[in-house]
Amino acid sequence: MPSPAVPRTVGDFILYYYAKLVIAVSAGQKANYRFIIDQYKRLKSGEIRMSEYDREIQKLAQQPGLCVFCGSQGTTVPVEVVPRRLGGPVGMQNLVHACDECARSKDDKDLVTWWCDELGRNKDDLPRIPAGLFLKMAYERHTVAFTLKRRCTDIREIWEGAQR
Repeated sequence: MPSPAVPRTVGDFILYYYAKLVIAVSAGQKANYRFIIDQYKRLKSGEIRMSEYDREIQKLAQQPGLCVFCGSQGTTVPVEVVPRRLGGPVGMQNLVHACDECARSKDDKDLVTWWCDELGRNKDDLPRIPAGLFLKMAYERHTVAFTLKRRCTDIREIWEGAQR
């Protein structure tokens, strides 16, 4: 849950979790609350912005045969971060590589539901690459739907409710 200083809107949740799960992890500041809030404020003000999808796609290309979820090395299959049946886009920005076990387990669930509810893992431990793709797709989806200012109380609500 974001700090009480973070407004409870979809847009603010996305920017906060982007700062926490992507920027802080990439900068080696995963547990540095002050750094996370500073990055969130910089994102919100427009001083910095989310990277393009290319960043995650390049990272995936540098890790052939590595499951983005469990880290196992071997044969991988493409898996949608957000399944098309849930409104996930068609394209490279929605695909990651997963081992057979993770791919079967995730099936057609969205990333956060699968990670938190099915596996019982903490939302703060979402893998960096799929988390980055998920948050960027969600921000884009809510921007188009004009729902960034919609009330939000949980990360699970980030994908819900942004109809195109």
